Amino acid sequence: MSKEAAKRGGPVALRYFYRSQGVIIGGVITGGAIAGTVAHDKWSKRRAAAEAAPENTTDAATAVRPPAPGF
Repeated sequence: MSKEAAKRGGPVALRYFYRSQGVIIGGVITGGAIAGTVAHDKWSKRRAAAEAAPENTTDAATAVRPPAPGF
């Protein structure tokens, strides 16, 4: 560990190096958590909208139309 501290510029520099890496790792984890939350919210809203949609829909091709006038 002393060799690594010497490479970094002393024990204080070594401590700051590992603190900054912790900040970077924490930022990545936090960013991933936020992205996951946003994705889950969008998915759950889309799912709720799909479940709330009426199941009995009629297509224009299968709908029964009245006869045209004059026939």
